[in-house]
Amino acid sequence: MSLQLTKVQAGQRINLTKEQVGLKKIRIGLSWDFKSGMVADLDTSLVVLGSNGRMLTEDSLLFYNSPKNAQGKPHLYQNALVHCGDERSGLSEGDDETILIDLHRLPADVKGLLATTSIYGIGQQYLTFGRVKNATVRLYNAETQHALYQYDLTNDASNGTSLEMVRFYLKEGNWFFTALGEVLGKSENGLQDVVDKYQYNPSHYDSTDNKYFL
Repeated sequence: MSLQLTKVQAGQRINLTKEQVGLKKIRIGLSWDFKSGMVADLDTSLVVLGSNGRMLTEDSLLFYNSPKNAQGKPHLYQNALVHCGDERSGLSEGDDETILIDLHRLPADVKGLLATTSIYGIGQQYLTFGRVKNATVRLYNAETQHALYQYDLTNDASNGTSLEMVRFYLKEGNWFFTALGEVLGKSENGLQDVVDKYQYNPSHYDSTDNKYFL
């Protein structure tokens, strides 16, 4: 098992099952800074994907307004997925927003998880990621709190209002992780762009969806 923080590049694929033997619980941590004079809110969400690369059900999106658990945290699948809060300023030390994933408690029909980030202007109509700097995603072993991987956003996302940050997917019994950093949407409501792209459609299957599980 690797015990050293590994920096990954966009598009790099990691076999978590083989590289992190015994890994059961993952914590995704996102941190960022705003450029001078900016007031905005970045929201992290997690899209739960079925075998066709779309939302598993109509409600398989974990975000700040998902149903709350006993601790007041948004969750899905009886705390298999937990969103740990909404940080608006980007001024917190360490990670600004985190999501917990318990791989062993996920339903069997969950084939992928996509972490996304959306930006909203506070008191302003339209803002893009061009006003954000030092955006970083870290993956931790949530049981040991050890940082495993770090991805620093380097792709040009200056025209985007929502981004695909990292993706997890299950293939042949192994969980894989891929860093992305790709612009997903450009509309004022970036989270709606996420829903529109991955919306639940049980009758839909397109071979192009396979790219999410390569």
